[in-house]
Amino acid sequence: MKRSMPFVLAGVLFASAAIAAPKIENVVVKPNPAQFAGGKGPEVQVTIAVNRSRFDSGTCDVRVQWGDGGGTTVDFGAISGTRSVRHTYAKGGSFKVVVQGAGKTPCEGSREVALSVTGEPAKKGAEKKAGEKKAAPKKDEKKKAEKKKAGKKKSEKKKDEKN
Repeated sequence: MKRSMPFVLAGVLFASAAIAAPKIENVVVKPNPAQFAGGKGPEVQVTIAVNRSRFDSGTCDVRVQWGDGGGTTVDFGAISGTRSVRHTYAKGGSFKVVVQGAGKTPCEGSREVALSVTGEPAKKGAEKKAGEKKAAPKKDEKKKAEKKKAGKKKSEKKKDEKN
């Protein structure tokens, strides 16, 4: 019995390695911090690295929680490597991006990355006011053009009356 123990232990270790899921090794969020530009929300890219042992043969999935209520599922299929997904934030603040195994075939592990989004989206009132200011000169130009035409017509009528 003592002689068979190392073989049994080796068999158990081999079997557990064979059924182990691929592991989430690394998560990178870029840019961090992310910043609003021109009133548009910043788009961030999350790159996820999954590593498989030589005994892993199945697929695995991860779920990216963006920290603002949104989420994305990423299928790694049957290969090791990296996948990237993008997300646009609608408002500034501090967010926790969480990547963890999910679905019917989850990858093993999880990672969290703190993300700072600076700035704010353009205010709707400011956009309207800017639009109104731009529209106002057009109306003024139109009125001036109409007055000019009316003035020309009057001067033409006076010339016709004199002749």
